[in-house]
Amino acid sequence: MASKRKRLTLKEKIDILEFRTSNTMGVRALADKFSVSKTQIADIIANKDALYKTWAENGEEKRKWTKLQKTETSIINNEVLNWFSKLREKNLPVSGPMLQEKSKQIAEMHGFDFKGSNGWLEKFRKINNISFKSVCGEAASVDEEAVDNWKAKIPKIIANYAECDIFNADETGLFYRVLPDKTMAFKNEICTGGKISKERLTVLLCTNMLGEFERSLVIGKAKRPRAFKKLDINNFPVNWFWNKKAWMTTEIMTEWLMKFDNRMGQNIRKVLLFLDNAAPHPHLKMKNIELVFFPPNMTSHCQPLDQGVIHQFKKLYRTQLLRKAVADLDANSSQPINIMDAIYWVSSSTKNIQPETVKKCFLRSGFRHRDNNVTDVDDLLTPIEELGNLIKVIDNTITENDYITLDDCVETYDADIENSSDTTSMSTQNEEESDEENDGSEDQEIPKIRSLREALLAVKDIRTYISSIEVQNSSLFSNTIQLENALTYEITTPAISKQT
Repeated sequence: MASKRKRLTLKEKIDILEFRTSNTMGVRALADKFSVSKTQIADIIANKDALYKTWAENGEEKRKWTKLQKTETSIINNEVLNWFSKLREKNLPVSGPMLQEKSKQIAEMHGFDFKGSNGWLEKFRKINNISFKSVCGEAASVDEEAVDNWKAKIPKIIANYAECDIFNADETGLFYRVLPDKTMAFKNEICTGGKISKERLTVLLCTNMLGEFERSLVIGKAKRPRAFKKLDINNFPVNWFWNKKAWMTTEIMTEWLMKFDNRMGQNIRKVLLFLDNAAPHPHLKMKNIELVFFPPNMTSHCQPLDQGVIHQFKKLYRTQLLRKAVADLDANSSQPINIMDAIYWVSSSTKNIQPETVKKCFLRSGFRHRDNNVTDVDDLLTPIEELGNLIKVIDNTITENDYITLDDCVETYDADIENSSDTTSMSTQNEEESDEENDGSEDQEIPKIRSLREALLAVKDIRTYISSIEVQNSSLFSNTIQLENALTYEITTPAISKQT
């Protein structure tokens, strides 16, 4: 019987190959003769060329006691490079941590002791002439002539549609509660699992040429995170979906598209929807929506949302996040940010994107419409001076752009979606299990207010206080009045219903 797996020197592996050359023996027989596992024999035979090459390059005696480590590394490198090449053929972004994670998976599959260190990553990058700056995005590899040809076709494609009926939708990854002092730890993470992935949501934005946004779609890792408690998900200001990886899937995208199609039908509208060629985006024939897909490897130049809309969305989102963080610091308090906070910030961020910004992004992407009177596309984004000031309070070593773009290269779907079993909609998982997702809300204090009447009294106290001081935000008082009126309505409506 073959013994347990043992580490072999390079010479011992060459000896096995030489013996096999002069003796016709199968894998099992070789394993028994040399007291190793069948898997080891199979690996040696499969990688004989690499083994002989290493032996020839380094000399027999000089490398007599060389361990398998370098041969193992060459096996891992070859398989990682093949995997990397396939992803880049599909124009999918690949980060350093993604390569390291893949190398560990391959090593585990072969039974190798391999750490996938930063040193390995740097050597792998140099050997294969890989630049992570060009890997992360599309811009460096875009054919400018092809882009110009595509843009020339757009006016004809959209000619029969009004601006309000021409849409673009796209996903983006969002580290929903990361602060500036954590930016460098999260920058360009791939987030396939583990602690970091729990900080990520996938957000789908959809807007027309006028800057009118559809309700955002947000994908998390649990059906009902603790922050949701007994809230009705149907009343949320976003569409909530979930799966283990918080990734977009074909099932989720199809459901969203069908609902969008039904809504357009109810409003008696025929619309165009431009999408990129991401794997989860299905090519559907619908009654009220005509799907148009951007050519591969062009979205960085041709997709309106990529021209600044998503960037502005994240700028607005992180401004709200930091307002809370700084307010907590000022109050010497620390209430963790949870998914419920994120949902409302996503909603308000899309509402606060200026229509002029969206119009300019469409125009820069080649969407020249007969009704479009926008001519200046140089200043696409609305500056938010407050964000820079808030960042300095938390960490003045981080630039505003680094903080805004820290998750621009985060994957929003499974690159190998056809063979994936973890990213499908988790409708079969029981709700109790999904409730265990930790979104930070379990650390929150027990609410001091126990009823709507107590909440109304508290809001009245707030209104009284605000009216007695000078405030910078002129709408603060009116917003408090609106909240007071809404609470009053909630309290009085049941009482009126009982009397009638």
